[in-house]
Amino acid sequence: MTPAIRTTLKWIGLVIGAVLVMVAGLAGYIYSVIPAPIGDRPQLQEQLFRKPAQAFPVDERLVHRPATELAAMIRDRQATSTDIVQAHINLIKNENYRTNAFVWLFEDDALAAARRADDAVARGGPLGRLHGVPVSIKEEFWVTGKPNTINSDMFRGFVAPRNAAVVDAWLGEGAIVLGTTNVPNLLIDWQTSGEIYPVANNPYDATRTPGGSTGGGAAAVAAGLAPLALGGDMGGSIRVPAAFCGLYGLKTTEGSMGTDFGSFPGEPGSPKYRRMVTAGPLARTVDDVELAWRALMSRWPDAMARMQAAKPALDQYRVAYLDEWTFGNDRMVVGKDTKERLATLVEALRAQGVVATNAQPEGFAALVPMHSLLAAYLAFEKVPWILRQLLLREYRAGDTHRFDFSEAADRMSDMDPGKYDDILARRDALSAGIDAFFRNYDVLILPVTPGPAILHNPEHTPIAVDGGTIDYADYFKYPLVFNVTGHPALTVPLGLDRAGLPLAIQVVGPKYSEQTLIAFARLIEPLHDGYVPLSTSLAAGSGSTPP
Repeated sequence: MTPAIRTTLKWIGLVIGAVLVMVAGLAGYIYSVIPAPIGDRPQLQEQLFRKPAQAFPVDERLVHRPATELAAMIRDRQATSTDIVQAHINLIKNENYRTNAFVWLFEDDALAAARRADDAVARGGPLGRLHGVPVSIKEEFWVTGKPNTINSDMFRGFVAPRNAAVVDAWLGEGAIVLGTTNVPNLLIDWQTSGEIYPVANNPYDATRTPGGSTGGGAAAVAAGLAPLALGGDMGGSIRVPAAFCGLYGLKTTEGSMGTDFGSFPGEPGSPKYRRMVTAGPLARTVDDVELAWRALMSRWPDAMARMQAAKPALDQYRVAYLDEWTFGNDRMVVGKDTKERLATLVEALRAQGVVATNAQPEGFAALVPMHSLLAAYLAFEKVPWILRQLLLREYRAGDTHRFDFSEAADRMSDMDPGKYDDILARRDALSAGIDAFFRNYDVLILPVTPGPAILHNPEHTPIAVDGGTIDYADYFKYPLVFNVTGHPALTVPLGLDRAGLPLAIQVVGPKYSEQTLIAFARLIEPLHDGYVPLSTSLAAGSGSTPP
């Protein structure tokens, strides 16, 4: 070997060594900035996720009833809260393994609270709207002393230091918390799977998702394990699960319940960036949605005073509808079954003397990337720069280029607080455009998703719609635009499709029009099939469920 070759090899070795040292140093740095997991992994209540060897007794008179009926039974002393809560606890023990809806059952606490509720009834005096009624809480929201992992190893040992404000609102009205329900990892998906809990299944077909991120809550209510679920919505996280599970689900006006919910371990990020996030109820009936919503709003009387009054007659409503959103030469595809179900509802409205106009708000193409832009500040403000670069790579890899997400990518790379005020001004302008639309209409009816609940899809591959496919994220664009603008929206179930899967639409209104949305939903109840009990679907031979 000549001296020149030896010298060359020596330099190559030095360069390789230097590169390895740099890679090792970078890896060490990345490892050092990754937050250490909080605490130890919790010991799960395994009995929740397997079929019991012997079924627990369930008083069928006390389950599968609306919350309004249960509240009246307790108030009129036709049943005790203790018996109602015990019946639901036993039903959860018998049936939860089918859906993995509940991830924590607070049996002792719930029964103790139910006994106190019964004592209060015996003493007489005023009772809250939900007095003695069992409810479920999305694991996003803090319940004092209970796990709040948001299905992530990062927060596996986090225990809630206090109740979320929305939880306190229901408790203040007498609700009994049965337990907390399943969520996706870090609350980020329209399916419900993560690192701590088993995957949640749709009650109508276990091969499909109940949606996300309030998937567990929706599955619990649809399966009859609880009459009400408290959910959260930042991009359809109430409305999509409600649609997939055939329920009513109310996304409330942004800010109507404040912004300090007591949710997500450590309440990350500056309150300045806490936008688009709302809370609301999921239920099987319109009356239950109203009952649960009013119970929530009892804590925010000033916001309640701003609510618009509803019109009493259906033919007084100015209705806009949209079956497929177009932007430029493109469109957001909607499946044939959903379009037909919406068209049937529109014709029924017209038969009732309602003027229903096919109309589309402007700005859809700008609202979608604005959602990503606001979400970048909300979710990544405190994430170290190097980790944001890794996340950014995945973000760009999944970009289909239908919308311009370049600014959101820039902000993920550079969380410049100086640019945020300009972003908010542009957001306000987009929201004002929707406000202007609602000066001509009382409600807008449009899809929640292009079709029914999707098959479990852990890889987020394209989704089949009418013989074609659409990108995974595009299946969920219809709900998230109204998180950007802050307008309230109510999922309304329209019965089952030919395969026995729920179909739904959403009804959107001006800000602080929750009373209008609820009243309108009640008026159109006779015009569609609404929530169809799971037993009806299974009796028809549709769906798939664990044995």
